[in-house]
Amino acid sequence: MKNRNTTFYILVVLVLAAIAGLIVLLAPGSAPETPPVVLSAPPSPTPSAPAASEETPEESVLEINADTVQTVIALLRRSDSYARTLTVQSFWNGGSAETEYQVWVRGEETRVDVRDDTGLERHILLRDGEKWIWYSDGEGVYHGPAGGGDADAYQTIPSYEDVLSLPREAILSAAYEDYNGETAVTVRYVSGPFGYETVCHVSDGSGLAVGAEIYDGDVLIYTMRSGPVDISTPDDALFQPPESAAN
Repeated sequence: MKNRNTTFYILVVLVLAAIAGLIVLLAPGSAPETPPVVLSAPPSPTPSAPAASEETPEESVLEINADTVQTVIALLRRSDSYARTLTVQSFWNGGSAETEYQVWVRGEETRVDVRDDTGLERHILLRDGEKWIWYSDGEGVYHGPAGGGDADAYQTIPSYEDVLSLPREAILSAAYEDYNGETAVTVRYVSGPFGYETVCHVSDGSGLAVGAEIYDGDVLIYTMRSGPVDISTPDDALFQPPESAAN
């Protein structure tokens, strides 16, 4: 009987202990700690095209006309270094002449070789605020100070910088045009003491004047055409003054 009572008490103690343990496990905040789980960062969402209602507006393009062309040209930038050939024709009553200009530019330095109908070749070098002029017949070298507009003047091309200083009423028209396979700003204006009408074509890519026509009334008196522009840097030897330079 005593053994039976002892066994009974033992069973009761075990049951009570089990119940107490279960209560401890289920009580809030009493669960045993487990090692934290580290989650990898979620991948960045792949950008998707905006919905139709969220589409970004198209890039605005400045309309070009006689009122805005000076602003457009002011935004153009000439290539720093390039080489090209210009062909210039002049026309007058009963005659014409053609001159070829081989031009090399490297930063502020300009070299121009001029060949005309006489067969005589003239060389012009502009650098460091100075200029040298010499001829293929070796007759001597001129050396003196260079002027601000010499680079364009010795190529006998209209300087489109001149367009920027024109009064608005001198500009007749302006537009983007396809000129010799490239987009160009074409501006027509009147200038000079004789009121000649000039049409100048400026490349939208290189920023260079690539063509021009000048009219005396309805009569064409001048044309300029540029060959392809090579924007690689010309060789240093082209910008060396001649050895026989005289002061």
